[in-house]
Amino acid sequence: MPEQITYELPLSERIRTFLRLEDLFEQMHHFSQQDGEWQNRAELSCLLDILAISGRTDLRNEITKEIERHTKSLVIFAQNPKVDREKLEQSIEQLTQLNLKLISPTGRIDQVIGQVDLLKCLAQRNSIPGGTCDFDLPAYHFWLNKPLQQRREAIHAWTNHLHPITKAISLLLQFIRFSATPVLKTADSGFYQQNLETSQPVQLLRVSLTMNTKYFAEISGGKHRFTVRFMEPNESERPSQTNNDIDFTLSICQL
Repeated sequence: MPEQITYELPLSERIRTFLRLEDLFEQMHHFSQQDGEWQNRAELSCLLDILAISGRTDLRNEITKEIERHTKSLVIFAQNPKVDREKLEQSIEQLTQLNLKLISPTGRIDQVIGQVDLLKCLAQRNSIPGGTCDFDLPAYHFWLNKPLQQRREAIHAWTNHLHPITKAISLLLQFIRFSATPVLKTADSGFYQQNLETSQPVQLLRVSLTMNTKYFAEISGGKHRFTVRFMEPNESERPSQTNNDIDFTLSICQL
């Protein structure tokens, strides 16, 4: 099968938050594998964004609610004789263990900012373009020039409490994405529209195209219907909808 590029649209605020955090966790992991001042800066910038999102919502509670909802759905699936019971039971056990790890901690996820003065200063300056320059934060400049091992130990201490959250979000999104079977569709003159079943809420829409295509997908929608427009990029003007018929695969994810 040709390599594909996939565009996603979350249809609930909870899944929207999870996707943003997934993206930030992946960026933070990428930069953690490379050691140097600029990689440390990028890693901590991702951490501050994660903590900012966590500070705006009761993230731990949102995740445990989603885990409980998934667990109930999987228990219902277990009644189907065609389902692989062993894999299903493993999935339920994974979710149960993650839930226990998330319920046990106390305090806010972003409380580390109040406990570490350097992170507090960075959080205050992070939204200002170029606000973490050496002359703005000499303490940060000093920290970035500490021995590598000391920096890595500090970052580990600041991020260790996020590991269960990272794993939970990754697993939940994996279940959601795999809950749908991709279906081949055609967008006439670059446009496709479909109504959604309202009996069970849809969490996520996924549109996939072959990697070498010259179009990208713009998805918009709500609880009742959605549309997909395939756009042609233009360097000097706004993208325009193509007049060509486009074949793509659609996944309507609901679990």
